Amino acid sequence: MNTKNFKCFQVLYEEKNLVPAAKKLFMSPQGLGKLIKNLEDELDTPLFIRTKDGFLPTDAGILFYEKCLELEKSFRDLMINLENVRNREKRFQIGFASGSIRVIDINKIQKFMDENPAIVGAWYEQDNAMVKERVLNGELGFGFAIGAPEDDRLKGELIKSEDMVLYVYRGHPLFDKEEISVEEIKGDKIISMASRYRIHQDFLTACHMNGFHPNIVGNVNEGFSIFRLVENRVGLGVSPKILPDSDDVRAVKLKGEYSWDVYGIYREDGADVELAKKLIAFIK
Repeated sequence: MNTKNFKCFQVLYEEKNLVPAAKKLFMSPQGLGKLIKNLEDELDTPLFIRTKDGFLPTDAGILFYEKCLELEKSFRDLMINLENVRNREKRFQIGFASGSIRVIDINKIQKFMDENPAIVGAWYEQDNAMVKERVLNGELGFGFAIGAPEDDRLKGELIKSEDMVLYVYRGHPLFDKEEISVEEIKGDKIISMASRYRIHQDFLTACHMNGFHPNIVGNVNEGFSIFRLVENRVGLGVSPKILPDSDDVRAVKLKGEYSWDVYGIYREDGADVELAKKLIAFIK
C-alpha cells in the first residue's frame, strides 16, 4: 500500500470535496477520485459516502483517518531516526554568528565540508552570543563569531575584518567627506543592523561614549536593505563595508578603531581540535 495514498485520503477527508482536495494535492479531481476508489477496493470497504454535498466519511473512513494520523507521526519519527543514523559519523558542526556568512569565503568552507565527512554540512546563522556559548559547551566544534572571544577556554583566530562605514546619500552634507566622526551624525536619522547583530551594539556604545543616543529610525537584517533605505534618503546607514558605492550612495569611513571582525573560534581542549585547526589553516 502506497503511503502517498494515505495523504490523499487525509486531504479529501478534511476538505470533503474532490475539487479543493485535488487542488491542494496538485492532482486532477478525476485522478484523486480514482485513487480513493482503488484504496477502497484494496481495503475492501467504503471510506466515503458520495453525496451532492461532498464526501462524507463512513465509520470505516473515520477509523482509517485516525490510524492514518498515527501512521504519519510514526513515519515522520522513522525518517528523523534514519537521518540521525546517517549523520552519526558527522559529529563536527560549524556555527555562524548573524551576518558572518556575508563576509567569509563560502566556496572554501563548502569545499572543506565536502572533503571532510565528519562535518555536518549546514549553514544556519544564530545570535553571536549563542554561537560562542555553543562552542564553549561542546555543541559546536567550530564557530564564526563577531569579535574576539572573551573566555580563556576559547581559541580565536581573526578570519576577516571589515571597516565600519556610514552609507551616505548624494546631497547630504557629509556625502563628499573621506571620514566622519561619530559626533557629526548626532542629529541624523540612522538605519542600523538589527539589535541581534554585534555591529548594532558596537555602534550604540560608540555613540554613548560620545555623549548621545543615536536617532535610529530603522533596524534591518541585511546590508542591501540599509543601502536601499539610504538610496531613498530615509537616513544614513551604519554597516560593515560589504556593498560597492553607487552614483547616489557612498560608504564613508567612521573615524576611530571601528571595525567588524569575524573570528574563527574553537576549544583547544575539544575532541575535534585538530579538525578545527585544519579548517583555520584551510580558509586563511
